[in-house]
Amino acid sequence: MSPKNLHILLIGAAVAGASASFVPSAEARPTSGQYVEDARGDAVPSQALTNELGDANLFPAFEALVYHDHRAYTYTGVPDDGLFNDWTVHLTNVSGQAWKDLFFVADLGVTIGNADGRVEDVLGAPGVLTDAFRIDSVGINAPLFHESMTADGILEVGEEWEFTVTNFGTGQNSMPPSLITPGRFAGSSTMQDLGGTNSSILAVPVPEPSTLGLFTLAALSMLARRRRRSPS
Repeated sequence: MSPKNLHILLIGAAVAGASASFVPSAEARPTSGQYVEDARGDAVPSQALTNELGDANLFPAFEALVYHDHRAYTYTGVPDDGLFNDWTVHLTNVSGQAWKDLFFVADLGVTIGNADGRVEDVLGAPGVLTDAFRIDSVGINAPLFHESMTADGILEVGEEWEFTVTNFGTGQNSMPPSLITPGRFAGSSTMQDLGGTNSSILAVPVPEPSTLGLFTLAALSMLARRRRRSPS
């Protein structure tokens, strides 16, 4: 069996196993992720992450991505360790929502060579942190090398991204990363889950212009009322 067919077979088996355990919801699943900066990679501010994005076959429509990967032959952030554990990841945003501050997160027991810091699943595994990096094209660790729309670090609706994951896994037999466990990431999903193939992407939604307009209109209205009430 060719490596490509074996890859497809393993991912198919993992997705089938995940389907039995995780039933996709029509609604987005609230996430409480916390990125914590450390001395590796680029200096990325610690921040809260509110949504988990993943495979459109399993994740809610609001958080759905079309996803695939293949071996990478270029590396970012750190020198290559000489093992076959570097991957190029392709994403297409089919969620109907634009996203910012996207982070690639490893499961517990899996390492990432080009990590910027770590992420905690605050609700699912409080106190447990795993390797993560921000998917961007700035700094020394710049894994994002292709945005099909504006190069602004925002994953627009319908946009395609490509980025690299360097020195990923547990050694020579690194499996490709996959996004197939909705509601579980970082410490709440372990290396053993689904054959060690899983990882996650966490992000924050970009407010829609109409929403921003409503907020602005409401703020201006409140300001106008206060000015009318104030004594002249």
